Amino acid sequence: MTVQICSCEGLNAKCEKCFGSGYMNTEEAKKSSPKRKESVKKEKPDSFVPVDMSSLQRKEIQNIIDKIITSLDLKSMQQMRMLHSIPFNTTTFRRDFKDKFESLKIMENEKRNLRSELNSLLKELASSNFSSHIKFNHLLSDKDIDVTSNRELKTLLREYKKLKK
Repeated sequence: MTVQICSCEGLNAKCEKCFGSGYMNTEEAKKSSPKRKESVKKEKPDSFVPVDMSSLQRKEIQNIIDKIITSLDLKSMQQMRMLHSIPFNTTTFRRDFKDKFESLKIMENEKRNLRSELNSLLKELASSNFSSHIKFNHLLSDKDIDVTSNRELKTLLREYKKLKK
């Protein structure tokens, strides 16, 4: 009988597969092997904006705007971290870091959705004769990024470095 490393790696003393040892028999592993992971596509992300915006008070709309801006800033910081982790000086960075570019593209789509929600809320505030001043805390929060353009990504990194100095 052969032995295989358990998924808990011996960290769970109450594991039913390996009983805390970290090793399990292959016969048991075949019975309890996990099914293939299927790619899970995200549906439309949860919206901050309710369906009926006319019932919202000014304070509620301002709170929603603040949440959207915070979310945009957070996603922008994550994008910048990803951009910093990609070595643009190599010739095969697109191929080697394909998953990071996919993540950047997904995040950019999410940011576009958030920006469209923000614009709809600002229009609602303007229609009810209220003004609102929004201020982003990150460089990329209000910019549309073309993830397929290497030149634009490098330019954004340079701008960010100049801003940090």
